[in-house]
Amino acid sequence: MKKALALTTVLLVLALSSYTLNNLKKSPTTAFALGKIDSCDSTGNTKNEFNPGDQVYVKGSGLEPGSVYYIYIVKDCLSWNDSETHISDLYIIEGPITVDVNASGYIENQPVLIWTSASPGYYDIWADSQIDGEIDYYDEYDAIDNLDINNAGFYVISEMLLTTIPILFAYLLAIIFLKQKTHHKSK
Repeated sequence: MKKALALTTVLLVLALSSYTLNNLKKSPTTAFALGKIDSCDSTGNTKNEFNPGDQVYVKGSGLEPGSVYYIYIVKDCLSWNDSETHISDLYIIEGPITVDVNASGYIENQPVLIWTSASPGYYDIWADSQIDGEIDYYDEYDAIDNLDINNAGFYVISEMLLTTIPILFAYLLAIIFLKQKTHHKSK
């Protein structure tokens, strides 16, 4: 009984440790875009952690007024280099999604749905200006969401993690309950 309790505790600690280590921020990369974009929920609240199947939205401010941007969700890019990171260097998940920017520098009609059903992993969001700068290259006129969680703009939780922790917790509770029941019978 003690071995099962110890094993369950070790497995639970390992699962939580893995999750925690994966969500610590890494050292930031160089990113100096004028505008700001963020992943968010349907009401515009900044959100950096999603569940599989969730919808992902984007909001933006400080963008080039009156311009057009192409929005992309890409697998987490570890190095965004001005005028060097090309669209072909990125693993595109969604996009391009065309957004217009109003006279105040905000994405019109934000938040804008950019992913209807998220899949587990780490992702960045890139807003590529179609009026200023170099099209298809990351440059100072673009905006990226890439340093919020573990060097990425947002994270979609692994389905395995969502199911493993509750199962281990239930197993641990069952062992404790059985141990207490056995302990009371022996008195």
